[in-house]
Amino acid sequence: MNNIESIYSNYEELMEEFTEVVIRNRYAFLYKECEEFLQSLGLGESVRVDEVLLMHAVLDYFSDVSRLKKFHHINHINEIKVISYESFWLLRRRPLQVACGNADSDLLAFVNEKFVFSRIAAFLVEEKMDQVLQKTDKKAFLNYLDTLYYFLKYRQYDAQVLELMILGFKAGEIWGRQGEKKHETEL
Repeated sequence: MNNIESIYSNYEELMEEFTEVVIRNRYAFLYKECEEFLQSLGLGESVRVDEVLLMHAVLDYFSDVSRLKKFHHINHINEIKVISYESFWLLRRRPLQVACGNADSDLLAFVNEKFVFSRIAAFLVEEKMDQVLQKTDKKAFLNYLDTLYYFLKYRQYDAQVLELMILGFKAGEIWGRQGEKKHETEL
C-alpha cells in the first residue's frame, strides 16, 4: 500500500507527533479567523469555509512543520515559518469557497489571497498598531502591502518565498531602527 494516495492521505503519524488536540485547535483557530474575516467584509452569504479543504491545509501545514523539525533537528519553528507555511497551505488548498455565480468582483475572485494577505499584514504590524508613520514611510509601507497582495494574486510562490518576503520586511525594520538610533545620537 505504498501508492501516492496512501502517502498523502494518511495523517496518523501527525496525530501521534502533534496530538489530535493540537491539530484540532489549529483548525478551530483558523476556522474562526476565516469566519471573522468573512463577516468583517460582509461576505458571509457569498463565501463559505470548506471544512475539508481547511482541514487539509492544516494537516499539510503540520506535515511541513514535522519535516522542518526533523531536518533542522529542532523542537519548535519560529513565528515567521508558522505564518509562511500556514499562508502557503491556505493559498494552496483555498478553503474559502465562493457560492456559484457570486465571483463577480475582484474581492470574491481573490478571497483566499485577501484572507492570507490580511493575516500576513496583521503579523507584520502586530506590535506597531498605534505607531504613526511619517508620510514617506507610510507610502513605502502601503507600496509594500500593494506589492505583496499583487504577488499573492498573480505570482508563483512557495512557503520559502513567503518566508523570505516576511524576513525581508523584518530586516527592513531592523535597518530602520538603526537609522533611528543614529539620528537620536546626533541630537
